[in-house]
Amino acid sequence: MRILKSPRRRRRLIKIAVVLAFIPLVYIGVRLSTSGNPENASGPEVPNYVQPKRSPFTADEQRAVHPVLAQFIKDAVAREDPAKAWDLSGPDLKQGLTRKEWDKGQMPVVNYPAAHRGLGSWSYVKYSYANTVGLEVFVFPKPGSGYSAMTAAAEVIKDRDGRWLVNYWMPERFHGPPALSAKQLKAATKTARAFKKKSPSTHKTAAPPPAALNQPRASRIWLLLPVGILSLIILAPLALLIIGLLRTRREARQSLGT
Repeated sequence: MRILKSPRRRRRLIKIAVVLAFIPLVYIGVRLSTSGNPENASGPEVPNYVQPKRSPFTADEQRAVHPVLAQFIKDAVAREDPAKAWDLSGPDLKQGLTRKEWDKGQMPVVNYPAAHRGLGSWSYVKYSYANTVGLEVFVFPKPGSGYSAMTAAAEVIKDRDGRWLVNYWMPERFHGPPALSAKQLKAATKTARAFKKKSPSTHKTAAPPPAALNQPRASRIWLLLPVGILSLIILAPLALLIIGLLRTRREARQSLGT
């Protein structure tokens, strides 16, 4: 403990302890605040992969894609004429299917009763490369179908002949209440009114469902390790410093007593 008897060495020890205490804090802060960088992706490497170059989705291309997308939604999505949808579909949708299977409606396109309202329009362009465009399409349901409005992800490609084809279609989410006919809406309103009369306590606040009370939470046990290391780094030098000071005072008292 001779090191602790020197005031200069004690000051150096305190400075070293403070610096060491900040190292794990900086590490934890950087670790928790750094977002993913797509340029430093750690996934598997794809041999001979070339990143496609972005290309603007021109007004002429948009005018050409609009009717193709509208017809595809009517013939394939709404199943009004699956046979016609064959000539509007790209190779990814046709993969593994025969023309006979396709004409029977056996296609990788989710059936949805799309209304003719606003067909072929998209909410925004997700990506645009040369001859390949990704779109978010908003589709309205037919009245009385019981379906809600739908957002779907679509990809259109241009083949060697310059034709635009739908190469991918997948519903993403539904929006708003289901589309009911006038008769269905009247019946639903009548049922709701009857239920309200029979249940006078409907205005009371309902208890949250069990699922809402028992939401899974991320485990924070892993934080104990850096916290423990940080505590040792801070407390160990402080403990040594306190022991040294107490020993120095005791020796000073003994020397004064003698």
